[in-house]
Amino acid sequence: MFAKSLRSLLALSLASLALSLGTSPALSSDLLKSPAINYADNSGVSFIATPAKWSTPSKSTYQWLVNGKVISGANKLTFKASVKQKNQSIQFKESAGGKNAASVVAKIGQVIVNVNPVVSFSQATNTFKINDQGSVSPKGSKVSYQWYKGSIDIAGAKSVTYNPATGDQGLELYLSAKYSFKGFKENSANSNVIEVPIVKRNYVQAWQEEFNLSEGSAPDPKIWSSENGDGTKTAAGAGWGNRERQYYIPSLAKIDSDGKLHIDATTTGANEYNCYYKTPCEWISSKYITKGKVGFKYGRMEARIKGPVGAGTWGAFWMLGADIDERRWPWCGEIDVTELVGKDPLLNYGYLHGLLSGGFGGRGQTVAMPNGFADEYHTYAIDWFPDQIDWYVDGVLFGSQQKVDRDWVFDHEFYLIMNLAMGGNLGGPIKSDLKQARMSFDWIRFSTINGLGEVIIHS
Repeated sequence: MFAKSLRSLLALSLASLALSLGTSPALSSDLLKSPAINYADNSGVSFIATPAKWSTPSKSTYQWLVNGKVISGANKLTFKASVKQKNQSIQFKESAGGKNAASVVAKIGQVIVNVNPVVSFSQATNTFKINDQGSVSPKGSKVSYQWYKGSIDIAGAKSVTYNPATGDQGLELYLSAKYSFKGFKENSANSNVIEVPIVKRNYVQAWQEEFNLSEGSAPDPKIWSSENGDGTKTAAGAGWGNRERQYYIPSLAKIDSDGKLHIDATTTGANEYNCYYKTPCEWISSKYITKGKVGFKYGRMEARIKGPVGAGTWGAFWMLGADIDERRWPWCGEIDVTELVGKDPLLNYGYLHGLLSGGFGGRGQTVAMPNGFADEYHTYAIDWFPDQIDWYVDGVLFGSQQKVDRDWVFDHEFYLIMNLAMGGNLGGPIKSDLKQARMSFDWIRFSTINGLGEVIIHS
C-alpha cells in the first residue's frame, strides 16, 4: 500500500515538474527532435536556438516568447533579451509545413535544462546509473546529484550510481540533478523513474540444531556452552546488566524423549547460591551460548519455541556480536530474535541494540499474539541482511529495521544465546506465588537467503 501511494504521489510530482519546466510534447509524429535553446555567451541574455529535426524537412519559421508573449520581429535562431527581462520565462517555437514544435520553457539568466538526465537499473549488479547526462546550457555547468525514493531524499546517495537497499524493493527511484554556473541561477531536473524490482527470497537450510540427543542430556557441548552465575564475574556485571534475579547453572537445561530442549527456572535449591543482592539467590535457571563454537553472519535464523508462563519470567532467543570481548556491549551489537516476557503474555518483542540507540532502549517492534506464546509452539525468525533485519512470527512479517546511521553494527559474526531469566528491567516484578517456569525449544535452524549467509564453525 505504501509503495502504491508513493508511486501516485511521485507521478503527480513529476507532472507538476513538467508543467513548471514548460516541457512541451511533440505536436507532430514527424518530429524527430525538439528544438533547444542555449546561451550564446555568458551574459545570461543572449540566446541561440538549435532547430528541430523532422522526418520530412520543410522550410521553418521561428518565434521567441518571453513570459508567454510572442516577441515581435524575433524570428531568427538568435535572440537577445534585455537585462530587465532576467528571471522572466523564455521559449523558442518552430513551425514547418503546418507542423509545430517548441523548446522547453526556461528562465532568462538561469541554467537551461534542455534534456533531463536518463538513468537505468541493472538487476545483475543491483545498480542504478546515469545513461545520459542530459543537455544543459551554459556548457560546463557544474552538476551535483541526489537520489530519491518518491519525495524522500536518500541520505548519502549523491553519486552517479546508487545501489538500492533491501528496503527499497518495490519503490520508485529517480535521480535529481542540480546545475550551477557562475553568474547564472541554479536549476534542477529529475531523471526518469524506475521501480526497484522485488527479489523473491529463496531459503536454503545450512545448519540446524534439532536437540536429538538422548533423554536427560544437556545441549550438545560441540555447539553450546553453559554461561553460569549471576553476571558478577562477567563484563555484563551483576544481574547480567539488567538487575535479573536468577543464578545460572548448567543442569536446568535438558532434552526430553521427544527431542525438545526445556530450560527451567525454579526457586528450589536457589538458596544454595549467593547472588549480587547480598542474600541467597531467589531463582536458578540455565543459559547456553554458541560463542567460540558456532557463529553466523547474515541469513535467516529461526527457532520453534514455547514461551514461559507467569509475571516476572523473561525468556529469550537472541544473538550477540562475536567480538564482544574486544568491543563490549552495545558496541558489539545485539539482535533479539524474540523476547517472551511473562507480564505481557500476548506480546512478542523483536529488537536491535547498538550504541546510538541507547543500548538498553534499542529499536525494533512488538507484535500482538492473540493466543499468546505460552500454550503452544511458535516459530520466531529474522531475515538478516547487510542493510536490514526483518522479524517474523509463524512466517508473518511484523517488523523491520534498516541501516540508517552508525548505529548499524550488525555487519559481522554473531553467536546464539538461549536463556530463561527472572525479573530484571524488562521482566519486571516476579509474581509472589510463582515458584517455577519453563521455556522450551523444538528446534533452531539457519538458512541462506539467495546465497547470502554464513555459518562459522570454530575448531
